[in-house]
Amino acid sequence: MRATAVTCLIESAAVDHRKRFIPEEFTPLYHTPAYRVLSEEQRLRYNQLHAIYFSEQIIFFETAIGRPILEALLRGSLPLELSKSLHRFLHEERQHTEMFRQLNQQCAPQFYRAGHFYFIQPARAWMAALSWATEHPRLFPMFFWLMLLQEERSLFYSRRVIAQREELEPHFVKTHRTHLADEVGHVRWDEELIETLWHRANPVLRRVNAQLFDWMLREFFSAPKRAQLRVVHELTREFPALSALEPEMQRQLLALSLARSYQRSLYSREIAPRTFARFDESPEFRSLKLIGYCRAAEAR
Repeated sequence: MRATAVTCLIESAAVDHRKRFIPEEFTPLYHTPAYRVLSEEQRLRYNQLHAIYFSEQIIFFETAIGRPILEALLRGSLPLELSKSLHRFLHEERQHTEMFRQLNQQCAPQFYRAGHFYFIQPARAWMAALSWATEHPRLFPMFFWLMLLQEERSLFYSRRVIAQREELEPHFVKTHRTHLADEVGHVRWDEELIETLWHRANPVLRRVNAQLFDWMLREFFSAPKRAQLRVVHELTREFPALSALEPEMQRQLLALSLARSYQRSLYSREIAPRTFARFDESPEFRSLKLIGYCRAAEAR
């Protein structure tokens, strides 16, 4: 089923708020002691709020990183077949953005009267820097690695959603099934970008970009931070009895940055096997500090 068809289904049927939206293990609070204190009703709502935030993540990644990079590349000179692939890639990313936007709108229209984001509120200075960097993907080819890692991780997440489809809300299952079908091709095209543009880049540029990639992962794509604290704040707003527990829940969320088991639930060879295999082959990532990654030669 294509993204446009799923969008029509989302618009025509009510969301079942009696069910979880995503597997519990995908929500960070699940990995903390505070989660055991919550009632079943509170756990369910937290799951739904985090799933809505997770959809925002996908929308943000595709609109702020993926699409600008593809558009910048297509304005330049590329091999003909790669150019054709990237045109299709861009078209599918636009469909995905609309699909997840409609999903969030259907789940929580009260959050999205003014825009596509409720939990994600990036600083203007950061967005300006990101916008400039994504306009220059040949200068910042680290983004090809970020796209590959995040999209391979999306494959893993979508497969888990489908595996638990009987327990989860049908709109989310359909959406992730469609996302899975397209992301397989996106991972292949991400690898082609690495082969075509990363490996041909200046070695010094590759080393600098590998360090930037390492920093960006740790700062924005690993530990729970700003937006996920807002998810907990929204939970306590909807359940005022939890207000006294909010500071402790936030403290435990922030502590997950040092929890190796939680970090491995985000990135591992099981979750991103092709990305990790390419890290192994690339000397620039020899010092990568991503928790969950250990070079294959060192692991043996």
